[in-house]
Amino acid sequence: MFVAVRARLSEVLERTFNSLLRKKGTITMKLSADQAQYVLDQLVAQGRVRWNQVQKVLKNRLQEIQKLRERLASLEKLVGRSAPAVRRGRRKTARRTLSPKTRALRRLQGKYMGYVRNLKASEKARVRAVREKQGIQAAIKLAASLGSK
Repeated sequence: MFVAVRARLSEVLERTFNSLLRKKGTITMKLSADQAQYVLDQLVAQGRVRWNQVQKVLKNRLQEIQKLRERLASLEKLVGRSAPAVRRGRRKTARRTLSPKTRALRRLQGKYMGYVRNLKASEKARVRAVREKQGIQAAIKLAASLGSK
């Protein structure tokens, strides 16, 4: 919990710090979350920022999030459905096993595309015609011979 709050605090401070710099007309700078955390630690240690000021910023953020959730809930009531559940992580999808025949066809298609990729347009048309008439094996042999020239 503390790590998540600290990370979120870093993000908020980064945005706040960057916006303050823009408002005062000084040179703008982008800070990473780690840099913002370091700056916050240093400012608190030097007494320039008090811990209760940081807590106030966090409290305001939490209130804003609560207001947004309430607004979203009221909008969902208008539509007549509830919010979708939040998913954590990626869902693993089951890979379909390929039949040996399909695997062989895909392997041939890959070989064909590999050879045809480097051919000129006229040679591609010639290989395509051979594929239509004599099949993919003959087209692969022709494309390999044309590509090796």
